[in-house]
Amino acid sequence: MRLLRFTILLAGTILAGSLALAGHTAHLDSTQDRAAFRRWFTFLAESRYYARKPLREISDGESLIRWAMRNALAPHDRAWSKSLELPVYPAMRSVPNSAAASTDYETAFVSADTSAAQPGDLLLFENSHLPAYVMVYIGSSQNIPSSWRWVIYWASGKVHKVPLDALLDDASSEWRPTPENPDFRGVWRLDILSDID
Repeated sequence: MRLLRFTILLAGTILAGSLALAGHTAHLDSTQDRAAFRRWFTFLAESRYYARKPLREISDGESLIRWAMRNALAPHDRAWSKSLELPVYPAMRSVPNSAAASTDYETAFVSADTSAAQPGDLLLFENSHLPAYVMVYIGSSQNIPSSWRWVIYWASGKVHKVPLDALLDDASSEWRPTPENPDFRGVWRLDILSDID
């Protein structure tokens, strides 16, 4: 499948372009490295929901995703953990340092059906009267275990966490991530997570 590029902008612009942090496109070569990135990326995105103080560098959904990506690729130790106000310091394998220098990301369309989503995938929404919107599908919580499948997103100046099932039953049809909803643009995957081995 050919990579389709988009820019994650929640300030009212259309999804188009690339999610570029700097540098060149990264790719994680092994299943283990991709699993480590998924776990750190989703853990970090969810951790901002539990944080007592907002981070100045996170001011919208795009910056939340950039922050989680950058820190998922960073070397992980206790000093790093304290600097981020993490709710816990997880005993998880880190992503190899070779990937940390690569910070330009593209995405690939996965499906219009959320059953195809894997932790770390993005759910995209767009219509003519609302700003484009992105949510991070985290799957099961790593902070508070439960059987729910969760989604993290930024709105109204803070990070929100909702069960995917609550979105599927949302009273506002434009927020239902279903193929029948013309505002739902589907599930997208960061190219760093593409399975090409």
